Amino acid sequence: MANPGRQNPPNNQISISSLKSTLRAYAIPLLLLATSLFFQLVVLRRNFPPTHYDVLGIPKYSSVEEVTRAYEKITSRWNSSAEVPQTDDFIKVQYAFELLTNQFLKRDYDLYNIDEHSHVLKKATEQYSGKRISEIDLPLIETANFDPADQEFSFINSQSFLSSFEDDKSLLLQIISSGSNRCAQFSNTWKSTVNLLNGVANTGVVEVGDVQLAIYLAEKKSSGRPFFRNGLPALVAFPPGCASSSCLYRYEGELSVDAITDWLATSVLNLPRILYYSKESMVIN
Repeated sequence: MANPGRQNPPNNQISISSLKSTLRAYAIPLLLLATSLFFQLVVLRRNFPPTHYDVLGIPKYSSVEEVTRAYEKITSRWNSSAEVPQTDDFIKVQYAFELLTNQFLKRDYDLYNIDEHSHVLKKATEQYSGKRISEIDLPLIETANFDPADQEFSFINSQSFLSSFEDDKSLLLQIISSGSNRCAQFSNTWKSTVNLLNGVANTGVVEVGDVQLAIYLAEKKSSGRPFFRNGLPALVAFPPGCASSSCLYRYEGELSVDAITDWLATSVLNLPRILYYSKESMVIN
């Protein structure tokens, strides 16, 4: 029986009230969802620019053959006049193709995210801005004619690594890539450094193609991916009595004979800093 003194609220008022309650309940989850989408689509995209594989429209770590096919597909559209590329787009595609079809540059990029020619891409984009594609000098990347085997380096690999710790001397290692211009330019400095340290410290060279040892010596990101903070060449040193990556030292200074030997003497061997180190002054009695 209905109560004559009490009126029920209209249905539309109930619906509006229910809708407000629902919106209040889901306000925080919706806000979190919007924030997450913004972070993924805007913030992450800015912090992680497209890879050279993205430029060619192919999956990361695609083979050289897949890279070549993708490049030919893009350039065929341009050559047929079906699509006229912007100069900066052409430079990005050309650079990606050159890097990813060079066996050493591709390996270093895939494994260690090393792209030491990135300044070439930036310079070319600025240099040829507003110019015709026919005016661009190719190739964009000039690789060094550098074969470490011709340098008479003392190479250390995964099999010989532990034998480097058979005496009580420190061990200085240079980590290099056969495709690196910087490593080629540093080769004479390294030879002079090795000559100065002869009898003071053991020295050796590790090529990043020895993936097992290179990854062991590299720094690790939170994802576990190996990297070399300042690119290649990279220098690491094991002090006397240390035979583990947990106690090695990483060099981050100037790539000169004086700077390297001073670092080894003071930071690794714990000798007092002096203006000049002779070979005899660095021998620990």
